[in-house]
Amino acid sequence: MGRYWIRVYPDPQEPGVWLAEVPAVPGVRSDGDTREEAIKNVQEALEAMLEALRTKGLPIPEPDEEWVEVRVDTA
Repeated sequence: MGRYWIRVYPDPQEPGVWLAEVPAVPGVRSDGDTREEAIKNVQEALEAMLEALRTKGLPIPEPDEEWVEVRVDTA
């Protein structure tokens, strides 16, 4: 089982819509009316893509980066 980062953000073109994508797997993206829905939808898209790659005998992309969260005082 792999661990993938999901980028989720409000659609700058369409208010009220959230976008989600998986940077490590090009082409895996989705949207939703809420942040949670976008995450759920992109997870389903990721699972379908990985299954299709396995079925075709193609390599499974692995994340090649590490994301680290830091907190800074902005006051």
